Amino acid sequence: MTAASALPRQERFDADPEPVPFTVRGSQKVHGGLAVGAALVAIGFAASASTSPTGILRWLAAAAFAALAVVCARALTVGEMLVADDVGIRLRIGNEWIGTRWEDIEEVTVLQRRHPLDDGRIAVHLQDPGPILGAMPSSTRKTTDANRRLTGSSLAVPFGLTARPSNGAVVQALHMLADARCPVREQL
Repeated sequence: MTAASALPRQERFDADPEPVPFTVRGSQKVHGGLAVGAALVAIGFAASASTSPTGILRWLAAAAFAALAVVCARALTVGEMLVADDVGIRLRIGNEWIGTRWEDIEEVTVLQRRHPLDDGRIAVHLQDPGPILGAMPSSTRKTTDANRRLTGSSLAVPFGLTARPSNGAVVQALHMLADARCPVREQL
């Protein structure tokens, strides 16, 4: 038995470790809590409603809270919103996946969370967004246009309170995956 064969297998071949894929997923705790809370409030309003004028307002409130419960329950089933690996980045906008290679990205900007109730943001700036954005359905294009107006980039994903990254060191994880093919910057 040699000294090299006595080492555990992972220590023998750790010269170039493989980069670990980075994901951002919706927060199950937040969306689940909101869904249950909104459903309970909707049931309370519906139970106390009647056909009087104020009772009709209670029916409307019950319907609004029931709709909120459905939206939050749907958010539980979404899964990943962003997946970054050694090939590139894929983002989910609505029900559409938009993917691009690291070489086609101008830069990735990360806005860190500023306080506990704030969400950070990962924005992907493409070198030529025309072909990718032009191939999207109109409903997804409306969302990317709203993203562009709000964040400065058509392709942006929140993380923090409503979505959890797989690695807390977001900038470092994305920088390792980009491997000098595009800059990953922290927005201050």
